[in-house]
Amino acid sequence: MIKFENNFQLDTAMKNLILSIIQVSEYLNEILHYTEKVLTPKMERELIKILQKYHVPHNNLRYDVKKLTDNPYYKNIKLDDVQTDTVWYEKALIKKRTLMSMNFHKSLGKYLFHYHPVGYFECDVYLPVLKEGKDKVWMSPAISEIESMNDGIQKGHGRCMTMGLGIGVLPYLWLHKEEVESVTIVEFNKDVIDLFERYIRPQFPKNKNVEIIHGNGLDYYNEEFLNQFDYVYIDFWESNEDGLEYYTKLMEKKVHYENIDFWVEDSMLSDVKYIITPYLNTLYQGKSIATYISSLEGLDKTIAKKANRYFKSRNNLISTEEELLNLIHNREVLREILAQ
Repeated sequence: MIKFENNFQLDTAMKNLILSIIQVSEYLNEILHYTEKVLTPKMERELIKILQKYHVPHNNLRYDVKKLTDNPYYKNIKLDDVQTDTVWYEKALIKKRTLMSMNFHKSLGKYLFHYHPVGYFECDVYLPVLKEGKDKVWMSPAISEIESMNDGIQKGHGRCMTMGLGIGVLPYLWLHKEEVESVTIVEFNKDVIDLFERYIRPQFPKNKNVEIIHGNGLDYYNEEFLNQFDYVYIDFWESNEDGLEYYTKLMEKKVHYENIDFWVEDSMLSDVKYIITPYLNTLYQGKSIATYISSLEGLDKTIAKKANRYFKSRNNLISTEEELLNLIHNREVLREILAQ
């Protein structure tokens, strides 16, 4: 079992880690009153004070609308004609100065505080959206979606593969890169494939091969299949909330493939850190691990049990803040915990 040296430095580090978790909750509660609202000048001043309070960057609340309107997908792909039994098109108005999430997880500081960049456009913007069910937004080329997959867009080269088709934003942007030869997509939902083939694929470039495989991404997540490609980007979940369960299942497969990224991985791993940090603090304080694990439910409890198995297999001694933070923030350690 991993062990800790009891000292002032680790005492302080543990307290700061737990405090940062509490501060994230407080921060989110404070800015909740402003998100999706049209900001008046007074509201913007109040919001900036909140951002300053938590040391969140606030100099770029005004986003250049060209980040959205100059995006090739937004400019060139028309969704106006989409109409199926379950999905329909709607032109959504984003009123000027409406505060929105512009990206997903961004870490701040060396502990566990994080935030989602927020901002607004100085003009009204119409956003094409596809809806389903009771007026629920299913897919849209929103700025947060595009910004959050930017790494995947930039890294795409050679033979690219993604899991999760959606409305084809990532494949389309890949195809516009000279260094990308072909794109393969694994998609589970046949209705999504049919919608794409009928309404969207005809608008795609014709000079590169695009292959769509109807299947379960979990079945195709193996080294034999992945090794056919030069770069892989996994994105078949809606957010970190449902994504962590799928991501955990992928890690359990213990696949070794280097040129791969996962959409909103940092956000999902942040959720994992929020489980293992109290676990390590409980261990540090000499309290009952069983009691901590039993206080959790669902996937949180499963991950805590995985953490327990992992840390039982470690025999190193943690004596400094640096060693503790390296343990908590190490991506490979977190992936290995989930693989238990």
